[in-house]
Amino acid sequence: MASLSADIARATDAWAEEVLLDDLRHGLLRQPRVRTGGSGMRSRVDGRDIVVFSANDYLGLSAHPALRAAASQAAMSDGVGATGSRHLSGAHQALVELEAALAAFERTPTATLAPSGYAANLAVLTALGGDDAVIFSDALNHASIIDGCRVSRARVEVFRHRDLEDLDTRLRGAAGRPVIVSDSVFSTEATRADVGALLELSRRYDAWLVLDEAHATGVLGPGGRGAAADAGADAEPQLIRVVTLSKALGSAGAAVCASEQVRQLLLQRGRALIYSTALAHPIVAAAHAALRLLVDEPRLVDRLHANTRFLQPLLEQVASSERDRELPIIPVILGQAQRTMAAEEALWEQGWMVHGLRPPTVPAGSSRLRVMVSAAHHEDQLRGVAAAVTAAVG
Repeated sequence: MASLSADIARATDAWAEEVLLDDLRHGLLRQPRVRTGGSGMRSRVDGRDIVVFSANDYLGLSAHPALRAAASQAAMSDGVGATGSRHLSGAHQALVELEAALAAFERTPTATLAPSGYAANLAVLTALGGDDAVIFSDALNHASIIDGCRVSRARVEVFRHRDLEDLDTRLRGAAGRPVIVSDSVFSTEATRADVGALLELSRRYDAWLVLDEAHATGVLGPGGRGAAADAGADAEPQLIRVVTLSKALGSAGAAVCASEQVRQLLLQRGRALIYSTALAHPIVAAAHAALRLLVDEPRLVDRLHANTRFLQPLLEQVASSERDRELPIIPVILGQAQRTMAAEEALWEQGWMVHGLRPPTVPAGSSRLRVMVSAAHHEDQLRGVAAAVTAAVG
């Protein structure tokens, strides 16, 4: 018996080693760098002082004094963990109050909190899915949407990236209850979905439309309410928006903004919510504080847009020509993973944290650097990273 166990162990070890060696040979092995010194734009990474241009902290709120104070106070008054899912012991009053504030901000009937954006997408698609449904998913949707489609029990049709004619054709031939799902901002491409056109198709074919607003909340639209609000379409009854609390709002978690009916479906069928512990007290308090700042200080979004307008032309010669220049995301496509990671290493050695994206995050042959802009960056930092990236890829 011991010999059999040893043989199994050797077989599994050999398989794992071969998989990892193959990734290493192709420049795909992930080795995260370790940060110290907190979540600000200046940090220390693997022992080197750097300026961060790889974070999703669009408004610079992750280290804001108001969020720190709110989280600290919540921990001291209520404790840390929620102690259970919201169906058990985790439906604390602060969670309910944050949901109400989010619903009011997003001008939607309800907001239902989730432990992460990933979990929110899984929950929505499993709640809407079933063997009688057909989900139509953009080819470049986020991995959480892809995995949500896989576990939804629905048939899945992948339409070409932002190709509305392809989507229309597929919807016309659909044999089942249709659900359309798309990122509103594609963060690896720095492109936007045509929200208005997607909504028109959802009306025409009586389909749910699920938009992942992770990189749009706090970035686009009036008051930072996202891409749907930017398109004037946030009040549509068939629209479901997933908003994140972990990017522009600087905390953690997400919320699903939708009708009362969809909220109840989530509570009944959204397994990623039902079987997950509710958000911790400090996280809820910090997110609520961030939301108040977003409402009370619109200059934060203005500053983000100003920094974006400043940096975009400085990287025009090397950045993707397909990008949306109003977004605080600037991809520099280099092609091969090895070249991309060499450029990332060179930038780190000069004090800049700009991450390389490789397969499976992006399609094979399209590895890239991605420069992420924050309202917390200063002009000298924007000039510096532009010069460094241009030199690193030249």
